[in-house]
Amino acid sequence: MKPHPIFHLPIKLYFEDTDALGIVYHANYLKYFERARTEWFREAGLNHMELARQTGVGFVIRKCEMEWLSPLTLDDQVIATAQVTKMGNASVYLEQTIVRGEDVVCRGHLLMVCVDFETKKPKTIPDVVRHVFDTVNA
Repeated sequence: MKPHPIFHLPIKLYFEDTDALGIVYHANYLKYFERARTEWFREAGLNHMELARQTGVGFVIRKCEMEWLSPLTLDDQVIATAQVTKMGNASVYLEQTIVRGEDVVCRGHLLMVCVDFETKKPKTIPDVVRHVFDTVNA
């Protein structure tokens, strides 16, 4: 099985992202991961809200493991990545990273589950979304 492609999103760091020591606050890395996943869908022509209206499903994060390897500071040039590592019927495992230059400064492993909005139960991932996970536009 061929590996899934990697989505890349440049992220700008702002003063508001940092703590009193000028280091990017740890919770903000989750926001950068979310931006990468959202832009991945947008680049593929999918809107989360429109997808929800059309299919009645959305995605929730079931599990997230993070490893911070090196701190980021204001004005660092970074890229957030997202890549599917495994896909089930209603679940997707992702590896996401924050990269500065050639160095991975943060790595996350996430389990995302497709759920029915009405029942809040897992539901099969729509084909249009599976296609997004298999292609990269950026």
